[in-house]
Amino acid sequence: MRGRTLFIPMLTALPLLAGGEVGVLLDKQVGKAQVATFGTGQEYDAVSPTGFAIRGGVDLVDLKLAALQLNATWHNRTTGDLKAGGTKVGELENQYWAVGAMVNWKFLVNLGAGVEYRSEKLTYRTTSPIAGSGDTTFGRPWARVNVGFSIPTPIVSPFFALEVAAPLSRKDNSGGYSELSEALAPQFQVGIYGGIRF
Repeated sequence: MRGRTLFIPMLTALPLLAGGEVGVLLDKQVGKAQVATFGTGQEYDAVSPTGFAIRGGVDLVDLKLAALQLNATWHNRTTGDLKAGGTKVGELENQYWAVGAMVNWKFLVNLGAGVEYRSEKLTYRTTSPIAGSGDTTFGRPWARVNVGFSIPTPIVSPFFALEVAAPLSRKDNSGGYSELSEALAPQFQVGIYGGIRF
């Protein structure tokens, strides 16, 4: 009897557990110029690499015109030149994974807005034999919005969207190599996101 009372609400909820999406994001990450507050106080230019990410999402609730989605993203390792006054002095690598939630509105033009938690791994390398290098991993929340369109088909719907994202917290402390890496981390991201919805 108890199993039946749990089973009936689950059956009732099945129509709302619609589908989801899989897609690829091609993006540019935009950093911010920083001045190291250690050593000689070197001034570094903004690091702005390009990369791609793979994302999957599952709709928790689909009300036809709007859907609440949980998603996960894996972003490949990007490498950007670390420059001081236009001269290359090293490299900064960035890679992340993220989990989040998003609301998608399905009008004539599709709109989406959500938040995610990103765990970002940054690797700072200099070309100088006397300067330091190092890794740091830190997490911070990001907000994402996108606008685009989809092509309705009987089985799956291809979609394309312009997406922008920005962190909800920033670190500007550059008192050491790991802190400098976090300060040089992306402050903005813009990209093209496309895939299929099912």
